Amino acid sequence: MNSFGAGLDSRRESYGVKTLRAATGGVMCRLVCGLALLCCGAVAVAADPPPATGTGVARALLIGINKYKAVPGLQGSVNDVQTMREILMTRWNFQPANIQMLLDEQATRANILAALENLVAISGPDDVVYVHYSGHGSQVQDLNGDEDDGLDETIVPQDGRTDDVPDIVDDELDVIFSKLRAKSAVIVLDSCHSGTATRAFDIRARSVPQDMRIDLYRTGPTAVTTRSIVPVMQSKYVVMSGAASNQEALDGPVEGRYHGFFTYALSRSLTSAPANASPRQIFDGVESELGRIQTTFGRSSMPEPQLEAPPTALDAPLFARAVPAAAPGAPQQPRLAWLGVRPQSGGDVTLVNGVLLGATPGSAWAIYPPNETQFAPGRAVAVVTVTAVAGNDARAHVDGAATIAADSRAVAALPAPASAHIGIRIGDVPADRVQRLKELLSRHIDGVEWVGAQQPARFVVDMQGDTVRLSSADGLDSVGSFPIGDEQRLADVVRIASRTTHATQLLALDNPSSRMAVAVRALGAPNPQSRDIVLVANTAPVRLHARRSGEPRSAQNSLQLGVTVSQDAYLTIVDVDAEGTTNVLFPNPYQHADFAQDGFVRGGREFLVPDSLQPGNRAGFYWDYSPPAGIDTVRVFATSDLATATTIRRRIAALAPTNTQSRGGDLATRALPAGLAPLRTDLAQLTTRGIKVVADDAAGATTPPSMTSSAGSDWTAASVTIAIAN
Repeated sequence: MNSFGAGLDSRRESYGVKTLRAATGGVMCRLVCGLALLCCGAVAVAADPPPATGTGVARALLIGINKYKAVPGLQGSVNDVQTMREILMTRWNFQPANIQMLLDEQATRANILAALENLVAISGPDDVVYVHYSGHGSQVQDLNGDEDDGLDETIVPQDGRTDDVPDIVDDELDVIFSKLRAKSAVIVLDSCHSGTATRAFDIRARSVPQDMRIDLYRTGPTAVTTRSIVPVMQSKYVVMSGAASNQEALDGPVEGRYHGFFTYALSRSLTSAPANASPRQIFDGVESELGRIQTTFGRSSMPEPQLEAPPTALDAPLFARAVPAAAPGAPQQPRLAWLGVRPQSGGDVTLVNGVLLGATPGSAWAIYPPNETQFAPGRAVAVVTVTAVAGNDARAHVDGAATIAADSRAVAALPAPASAHIGIRIGDVPADRVQRLKELLSRHIDGVEWVGAQQPARFVVDMQGDTVRLSSADGLDSVGSFPIGDEQRLADVVRIASRTTHATQLLALDNPSSRMAVAVRALGAPNPQSRDIVLVANTAPVRLHARRSGEPRSAQNSLQLGVTVSQDAYLTIVDVDAEGTTNVLFPNPYQHADFAQDGFVRGGREFLVPDSLQPGNRAGFYWDYSPPAGIDTVRVFATSDLATATTIRRRIAALAPTNTQSRGGDLATRALPAGLAPLRTDLAQLTTRGIKVVADDAAGATTPPSMTSSAGSDWTAASVTIAIAN
């Protein structure tokens, strides 16, 4: 439990991350043929494209396979490429006529190879080429000695593993892409060649076992006898991979829709990335989104994305040539991916293809006039909330009395709120004990919802003898276990369930359309592994331990954050601790008046909170960790104005006093108050106007000074996950 401030009782001071007043007296993937590598979610792009001339054509080939003839199916591959198509068109100005889709039965081996050959043939030097494959990957024995591990990577076509149909080998792609004349090419392969199976119902590995039919690869179209490999260090291309070579690329439900986790994260990053975004920036966005997914599913770790490129390419624009130079008077490139809007009767609108960009029920969208491209904060004409979906379209209700013009444009304002229900699936449990187990957990966990095999779950519960085990949604990571009659051990499971729910709801406070950017890191955490051309993101939590009695304060037992904002801003730092308690960590009552007054920091430079772990620091406080062990989620909000920051702090501070509920002496999960719903409303309204801070009479709050933010108020948020050991 995280604790600070006057008047807190000693029990609450005894564990969690504590804000302490400072004492004043001294206290690879390899590149093939210079273009592409088959690996988990690989992305290759020309590293240093020439300036756009306006003469090139942006072309795309998108391949998504859910329904295989001879291997287990997937659930998110088709959604992946449909979403990417929408983003390429609305954010990056790809024209529909220049985007080819191969879905399910269309994506046979013959059709994939023919489409690739055609794309290569028609693409000129000034064109932009984007190829995206979502589906299974695998391996086959290397026959020409060009693989260090003796295995070629493959992608599995829809008719793969049937009769005499071999996979598509990386060497085949080498031959095809070696003929590509385009100077700018992006290739995304959201698949993995690892053959390890998972116990997941909802989360599936995008891989199948190695193809042992080696004779199919000795002759015919797959046979490659020459070694035409461009050494990695000499390549001019960038590779992003969604997982290390020994990890799985995953497929599962994200915000109500199935996707490949890597593609979903990439799509979120590309939706709002600046026009000149570099591979490093896109990579940062992918890592951030994977962190959100990790918390949602209660996973202890996620596949680790990798970025590989020559040093000079890391900060070169990823899509420099994707948008040809506009003719005089032509509309500017849209700043964000957007949806078309059709007004309906009764104050509703249809968001055309809204589901493809995440318009799920409960999500909020800002409506701008027709042909809008810059989507300035505070300048929307209305906010709408999605109420239902039909096919790919979403129906939304207009919040207020605004009149929506035909052909208006909608951009994401807030994701759908996370469900307060805790979805649990019964796994391997003897039939005669299922009912007893359900009664036990339902009595202790507020909001438990028992879900079937085809419904998304947050946890899976099974039994081994008399021991009950709670696992992450994919069934791989054990997050708690207890003997079925041990109520005290059950309390640990309850805390985990509570923490995950609260953290997920906090992470749902996100602003995809912000002009601001904020990055946060925990000091003392290991830096991403790197060599000259490779950066490896660590998606596992930062690992610290509780500060022991007499132990010197250090980055291993006391939290210190480095926060960088793209512009001057007001910071609010919030924590959901191992027991599900939500606290505002910063600003706090202990900080000195001359340290970031009101949370204000300058943009463009890293700000340390607290400034030092040494005695007598300028901040006036520390964040020391103490038992119990567990996971903390720290969310950093950056706002352009003090009024918005004040609103966030007040709403979240109202959650902190929530105490452990007791029902007949049993420990139950903390129910998250309705305070986040008003905060969501406040933040959504910022897209159309400023906000005024007023008293929350229902909470008995004292009326604060009246402050009204100017139109154009903006905010954004970022997170870091901390694993605490005793």
